[in-house]
Amino acid sequence: MEIADHASLVLIALGFYVAMVIGLALYYSRRTGSTEDFILAGHSLSAPFVCGSVVATWLGGAVVIGSAREAYVGGFQAIVWDPWSPMLTLLFCGFFMVAVFRRSRFTTAIDFYNARFDERIGICGLFIHVLSYLSWISAQLLSLGVIIALVTGLSAVPATLLGAVVILSICLTGGLWALSRSDMLAFIILTAVLLIVLPYALSAVGGISGFIEQAGTVNGTPPFSLFYTTQPNAAGEPTGFAGYLGLLGIIYMFAAWFSVAFGDLGGSVLVARALAAKDERAASRGFVFGGLIYIVLGMIPVIVGMCAFIVNANVPEAQLDNVFPNFVQEHLPGWVTILFFVAASSAIISTAGDTVLTSGALLGYTLLRVVKPQADDRLSLIFTRVAMVAFTCLGLLFGLAMGDLYNLLVFGGAVAFPTIAATFVCGVLWKGANVTGALASMAMGAFSWVILAWVLLPHTGGEIWDAIYIGAVPAFLLSFTTIVVVSLLTRKSCPPKPARDIDGNDISGTRLFTW
Repeated sequence: MEIADHASLVLIALGFYVAMVIGLALYYSRRTGSTEDFILAGHSLSAPFVCGSVVATWLGGAVVIGSAREAYVGGFQAIVWDPWSPMLTLLFCGFFMVAVFRRSRFTTAIDFYNARFDERIGICGLFIHVLSYLSWISAQLLSLGVIIALVTGLSAVPATLLGAVVILSICLTGGLWALSRSDMLAFIILTAVLLIVLPYALSAVGGISGFIEQAGTVNGTPPFSLFYTTQPNAAGEPTGFAGYLGLLGIIYMFAAWFSVAFGDLGGSVLVARALAAKDERAASRGFVFGGLIYIVLGMIPVIVGMCAFIVNANVPEAQLDNVFPNFVQEHLPGWVTILFFVAASSAIISTAGDTVLTSGALLGYTLLRVVKPQADDRLSLIFTRVAMVAFTCLGLLFGLAMGDLYNLLVFGGAVAFPTIAATFVCGVLWKGANVTGALASMAMGAFSWVILAWVLLPHTGGEIWDAIYIGAVPAFLLSFTTIVVVSLLTRKSCPPKPARDIDGNDISGTRLFTW
């Protein structure tokens, strides 16, 4: 089915979905009288809503479209970054982190840094998170632009602008009350569509056996390799990992598996879901189930991308972002195509709305409290909404300038890995971490990352993204070593502070996992 032949039906379905979500936003806007209600839905989310929200937040359209493209080009090795690494994030958070967050009753992730260390660490964390989410929202806006352009025939820029307007109209009104409900709706729709698409995709290549026998990749990488391998590629040359051999390939493999996994542990979007849960049990269950469901659903676009390669191995590079949509149009019934575009759009709107809300909370709530501590709740709510608009506009410009969906998505998670991940992990799990160690750790991580990326650039053939990711692994190790060593050396001059809740109570003894 060509989408142009049924554009009116797709537009009607998308219009109905958007109208329904805006209706949810308007309905729940009555419950957003305070900043806390707007950002955290009154700490009311049950485990199913936490689960649906974290899956829908991460399994956005950029993942669906981007991972199909990456799998088409490089097979399993190319998609370790997402969905495998984020799965580890959700599981690790569920088992070791979220109970502490929920017990704290803070409003944003930065409040934790302020309480566990001090405001200097909090401000550093704020800017790292904002940079991370700038990249993340850019990827979501671009992916929504791809969908709108395919359906309406608009060019990329106006299509992306239209998508940004839709997202802002939803998240500015209902806050997390509305977004958590739209997350669940998007989760249900996307799950149903992906489960419908999978058998059609496998059928197009002769079933599971045909898929396994015929699987290949554009770059010749063994299609089912998740780790560094000595197996030769299609040209008979050593594969390594993503084309890199020896130590460089091994480090790149660790970057793929752990940069997003550790970098996103303290991500404000995820922390917000833990803080919005009704209790520690709901938070833990929601994240653990979310991680398991995420990897199952996240691998479906990967399989579709590899099926697309079997059917047509000569897609032009300029059309690679459309691998999944084009495959759906050409090989699935018309009604499934319509459902796919609604599902992809719902996932993008959900993810982008959550990111915009979280970034607005960081800038409009947390930063305002630092600059103007006496700000009342009404002013905080106004500044949060203004920050949401400003952040979306900035993300729009950044995304249109960069134009690389999957790398924008991965960089959004990876930026925190060498800079603040060690501080966050030690802050939650190690009582000995102190302010001096945290400051030294972040400085060491950021400085070494820049130097290492510059040193590695000639060894990656000028591939800046690869140099950035490979350099992040030793930078993280240096950052982690620094916080441990410096904290131990300065524990007398700078005694470590325990983790505390919003009332100042010591919560460092909180049970990490509650089922």
